[in-house]
Amino acid sequence: MRIAFLGDIALVGQFDKNINTDVEKKIAYLRDMLGEYDYVIGNLESPLTNKTSSMVCKSMHLRTDTKNVSTLKELGVNAVTLANNHILDFGDRGLEDTINALEREGIDWYGVNGKTLFLNREERINLSGYCCYSTHGVGYAKDGKKGINTLTLESAIKQAEKDKQSGNVSVFSIHWGLEHTNYPAYEHIELAKKIMSKNQVVIHGHHPHAIQGIQQSDNGSVVAYSLGNAIFDTTTSLNNKFRVEMNEQNRRSYILEIEIIDGRITNYSYKGFYIGEQGIRAIDITEEVESISGVIDSISDVDAYQQMRLDQYHKIIQMKFGKHDFKWLASRLNYYSVGAKIASKSITKKYEKEKEKFLE
Repeated sequence: MRIAFLGDIALVGQFDKNINTDVEKKIAYLRDMLGEYDYVIGNLESPLTNKTSSMVCKSMHLRTDTKNVSTLKELGVNAVTLANNHILDFGDRGLEDTINALEREGIDWYGVNGKTLFLNREERINLSGYCCYSTHGVGYAKDGKKGINTLTLESAIKQAEKDKQSGNVSVFSIHWGLEHTNYPAYEHIELAKKIMSKNQVVIHGHHPHAIQGIQQSDNGSVVAYSLGNAIFDTTTSLNNKFRVEMNEQNRRSYILEIEIIDGRITNYSYKGFYIGEQGIRAIDITEEVESISGVIDSISDVDAYQQMRLDQYHKIIQMKFGKHDFKWLASRLNYYSVGAKIASKSITKKYEKEKEKFLE
């Protein structure tokens, strides 16, 4: 069985059928590529809802009209993880609308409300989705059921062990890390090692909106820390005061291909693509992924590695948004941004506690 994994999907901008009539043409290359696989999985970050207002405190809300679910169908997407920091941007109603739209098109989902997904085929594969506190999302499940499935060391290890006992290969779709950097957090590298030691696992990573590296463990497990943006474009805040454009880093992505035969991961590979202004086209990212992966494989000074990540992040943030001057501050003094800042303090504390467990 050959499975294709995709990164972040937001059906906005040039990929919104309410804006463009040629979306099918823009996705044609990716559609044809995905037609080669037995099963296709992505991370759906834009809720599929016609609700246009929200009281959820976020500096940037993602959403798209329910009609755009047809694009997922045209791409051949079979399942999506909903465990991410935007799926509840429009509250429970937005999530409910999303699930209803997916089910109408026969697209499976997992990663919220405690749901996992078992592929009842010749190969025994169980899909689990998790959102890390590091992404500062909303609606993290408090009881393990209602809300987005929360990434904790305990929940991840428990699921991997459960899958092994059931004879299943584990697929973990994990929304984690810091945006705009090509290098995963050191604590997530350590967490991945812990998870992969419990079962043969595929870790399908996303959230940074940038390509990150790939590692394979001795037992054949594979972790791709971030696949970049699969379908994404310019986004604008609800109050129209904040706009995020795509940069070159955000436009580069790849399909992660995993082959599973007789209940074992037998091979992995990847194929690069680029989100241009006129749609998606092929690019070669082999050298880039190999270089990033080599850095991850050879970390000798953890502090220096973490600082390198932060330096890249701050450099790109300044390039994308400019200096945080008075004008920038004034644009952020609103209900959504201030509320999000307050909420983030609590989430950061939760992440710091969980981070310590990742590093134990």
